[in-house]
Order: sequence, then structure tokens, then C-alpha cells
Amino acid sequence: MRAAYFVAVALAVSVMACGGFPKPEARVSSSEAAIRGAQEAGAPNVPEATLYLKLAQEQREKALAAMKDGDNEKAEYLLMRAEADAELANALAREAAAKAEAKTTAEQVEQIKKKAAGQ
Repeated sequence: MRAAYFVAVALAVSVMACGGFPKPEARVSSSEAAIRGAQEAGAPNVPEATLYLKLAQEQREKALAAMKDGDNEKAEYLLMRAEADAELANALAREAAAKAEAKTTAEQVEQIKKKAAGQ
């Protein structure tokens, strides 16, 4: 009787250890979207953003490999990190674009001031 109890407990523990963490399918999709968003925002053209975009892509690949190995918990954390890095790359790319636009606008204002002063 005791042996059957211990076998049942061992079986339950092994089942929980193997399949206790669900596949992070939603996180896979959201990390893909975040990476795509960073690419569309121009991250490949901004050196600092490119670094974070590359990190996001690498972490996503590692997460997919972890999922194949059945380590869904590790995959979840890697995908969370990939998504965060992709969002940072996106923000850095948008910041660079905003700074460039502000610089162009400031130059246009200076040209208008010079023309107005010359008249």
C-alpha cells in the first residue's frame, strides 16, 4: 500500500514537472509583432536601436529552441525579454526620427527668420 502511494506521488510530480508550464504561444506572437514594429520604425538604421533589435531576434530564436526542448518556462522568459528589447529598439528608432525631424524644422525656422530679416 505504501509503495503504491509513493509511486503515485512520484508519477504526479513527474507529470507536473514535464507539462506544468503551457506553451507561450501568445508571447511568441507578441514578440514577433514587437520585432516587426521595431523594424518598421527604422531600428535597422539607428545603431543603438539595431543592437536591441538584434538582441530581441536572438532571444526569440533561443525561446523557440527552448520550446522545442519542452522548456516552456524558459521560453516564456526569453520571449518577454525579446519583446522588451524590441520595444526599446522601437522607442530608440522613433526618438531618432523625432530628433531628425526637429532638427529639420529648426533649420527651416532659421531660414525663414533670415529671409524675414533680409526684407
